[in-house]
Amino acid sequence: MRRENTKEIPLGKIKVGGKNPIWVEAMGRENPAKIRESIREIREAQEEGCEIFRLAVPDEESLFGLSQIKKQVDLPLIADVHFNLELGIKAAQLGIDAVRVNPGTAGNKEKLEELIKVLYDKNLALRIGANTGSLPLHYREKNRVEALFDSVEELISITEKNNFRNIILSAKSTDIEETIAIYDKLSRAFSYPLHVGLTEAGEGEEGIVKSSIALGIILREGIGNNIRVSLTAPDPVSETRVAWSILEALKLRSKGLEIISCPTCARRKGDVVALTRDFKQKVKERKIKIVGKVAIMGCEVNGPGEAREADWGLAFAPRGKALLFSRGERIKMVKQEEAEEELIRLITKEMEEKKP
Repeated sequence: MRRENTKEIPLGKIKVGGKNPIWVEAMGRENPAKIRESIREIREAQEEGCEIFRLAVPDEESLFGLSQIKKQVDLPLIADVHFNLELGIKAAQLGIDAVRVNPGTAGNKEKLEELIKVLYDKNLALRIGANTGSLPLHYREKNRVEALFDSVEELISITEKNNFRNIILSAKSTDIEETIAIYDKLSRAFSYPLHVGLTEAGEGEEGIVKSSIALGIILREGIGNNIRVSLTAPDPVSETRVAWSILEALKLRSKGLEIISCPTCARRKGDVVALTRDFKQKVKERKIKIVGKVAIMGCEVNGPGEAREADWGLAFAPRGKALLFSRGERIKMVKQEEAEEELIRLITKEMEEKKP
């Protein structure tokens, strides 16, 4: 089932599924018991574009922190619990927006039904999140894709028997092919929205590349209602940034300016790498909010010729000059040291003109 045909599930102030956006999720590194630190990383991720935040709830102490965090942030929050469903029940009683339960660590059925009742009474959501690293014992001899599917289906049957359908599904593997296969299978079998990700993708380039391939293929097939990029990183900011990059590359979401730049070669007439990095930073710092494409090019070959589709652009030229152009039209030559500010001025001028 394509994403736009899935059920809409309430999650705090937003809804997941149906024709709603593909939301970006991140997960905290801090224990919620460290209230100040947790709030800081939530806000930093939110500044980068995070729209749903998940917190591990490992103990009773973290529950108090969760209650305080909930009062101070405006993102939908998901409590991630394992082994001890009592923690999930208490998190739901506190009014957390959703509880994530792993079929392999969910514990006994009675506690699960107790959790479902609290979620039902408060109109909260349940995230059923299976993982190849923690499959239920009775499924571990099966093919891993089949085991993931069966473990999710088993929990769905319990929730539906209890007349509860505020469910979001996920089933993740560390393997790209398995991840693609399980989401294809889930999308064909159920109408619940899907949270998509590749688990334990790794650190740095390895994690980014693996996640981009898996999520790119899945999202391109019309599957997935919210995503998380699981990177080995000290904070959730980088995974939020990568998630947005994937969505923007697929033209599924846009935060504003899209920046294209040439890879540079011996023809370059200026430092494309440094200017591109600095330009991105200034756009962020100055909170430039306008939808469009910006091109930063190293020579007359790339710009404005190959970058004529850009809304605004800059191409380095000989003798310390740079050409400003817009939608394929040349605007003026400027000094290279003034080019970046001239480009920003060109963009912000149009932004001001478009204000009602």
